[in-house]
Amino acid sequence: MEGSLYFAVGAGAALLKPLANLSPDGGVILLTLGLLLIYIELNRPGWIITGALGLLASLFAMASLLRLELNPAAIALVCTAVALLVLDLLRRTPPMVAVAATLALVLGFDHLVQDPGELRVHALTAVPCGMVIGVGTSILTRIARRARTNKGLD
Repeated sequence: MEGSLYFAVGAGAALLKPLANLSPDGGVILLTLGLLLIYIELNRPGWIITGALGLLASLFAMASLLRLELNPAAIALVCTAVALLVLDLLRRTPPMVAVAATLALVLGFDHLVQDPGELRVHALTAVPCGMVIGVGTSILTRIARRARTNKGLD
């Protein structure tokens, strides 16, 4: 019994190991997909599997990206984008804040990996992923704010 448990855990780890060793492009795409699944769970609560898969995908993406040599300036750009999106969530801001956050995400993703060789996030990955996260978060934030206002909560 105990040996079969170790076999099952080992087999599961062997199946999941490629997710932790993704290319930088794969890591950014997996992070974007994970965040989209979390957004679906936040929009339609109760679908536990979407949130769980989104969290798992985001964690695997972060694990695969953190094993690389990351550019501190790009990390600062991504953190700035997150801060701007949180500000947009908490307060009513002009649309230029969302545009600035999206631009910071795209530039941050594009320059995320510092490796001078083949390991880098390509622009064909950085632009759509940054746009999906930035614009999608901004749209969902504005929808949620409008719903709270219509309910009289704000």
